[in-house]
Amino acid sequence: MKIALITPHGVKCGIFTYSRDLSEALAEKGVDVYIIRLPRFGRKTPAILQKMIDQIPVSDVDLIHVQEEYGLYSGLEGGFYGGLKRLGKPLVSTMHAVGNLPIDRVIADASDKVIVHNQFCKKRFRFKSEIIPHGCKPAETVPREEAMKRLGIDARVPLVGYCGFIGAAKGLENLIEAVSKIPDSALLIGGGWHTGPGTQYMASLNQMTQTLLPHRCKWLGFVPEDELATAYSAMSIVVYPSVYSTESGALLMALSHGKAVIANRIAPFREKEKLGALTTFRGVNSLVKKIRLLLRNEKIRASLEEGARKYVEANSWEKIAERHVNLYKTVLGEV
Repeated sequence: MKIALITPHGVKCGIFTYSRDLSEALAEKGVDVYIIRLPRFGRKTPAILQKMIDQIPVSDVDLIHVQEEYGLYSGLEGGFYGGLKRLGKPLVSTMHAVGNLPIDRVIADASDKVIVHNQFCKKRFRFKSEIIPHGCKPAETVPREEAMKRLGIDARVPLVGYCGFIGAAKGLENLIEAVSKIPDSALLIGGGWHTGPGTQYMASLNQMTQTLLPHRCKWLGFVPEDELATAYSAMSIVVYPSVYSTESGALLMALSHGKAVIANRIAPFREKEKLGALTTFRGVNSLVKKIRLLLRNEKIRASLEEGARKYVEANSWEKIAERHVNLYKTVLGEV
């Protein structure tokens, strides 16, 4: 089986990481994956998108798989998907965002199959779709004392952490406020952010930590993949306070490191809570209580860590790739 995978590639981007891990897992299943590189940043034009379509080795592939997120195609999905359909190949789309009805309709009409990551996305998409969860990869860790030493942090300090993209929808101001109410703890924040409007938000967070958490917050900036084990291993618990999300690769990375995770009580995270992978909170006071409980109660923390490992095992990239292969076979009429 041979597929063309249209995706951002070779950039600091969650969809790139997702597509890389998926393509590697598909290759292990014997699928030949041709990467068709989508420029991640900058406004797209019809000419740029057509050039990308022209790069697809039509005679060499069985189907085309598009990674879709609003903004990636600068709102030009209508013309782009029309161009793909004219190639005459079966078309699969994975929705990393849902809820824009006009764009969703274009994609649903053009695609033979649409993949979403969870029940929340399936309901919000409104059109026919198949759920295939975001894959996970068990990650190696290092001893906590060693990780703390590498980061220059006293190993006796209970460390609450966040690692992921930093933007206004991530709710980090709530995490900062919560940790400020737990005097014996400290906060470790890792992650990059977009320049432009996002810079002002980042500056406000920095000022907030200086005011509420003097000498109790360490900013790591963007954390390269080979340093993630150190960051996560240092954290006693990890918090994802996002106010909106369809899925979170960063949260899944924390689970992949076997961490006890507290996440905001939004629908996609509630689905994982029901599976025992994490616990949720609602509001700053609730978050404070959850952090205190997990820092003090090793048994409950260990139970969440075990739940994280079980979730990762159940949704390994190997298993997710197998589900993709089965879907491809259905599209190609091989089953």
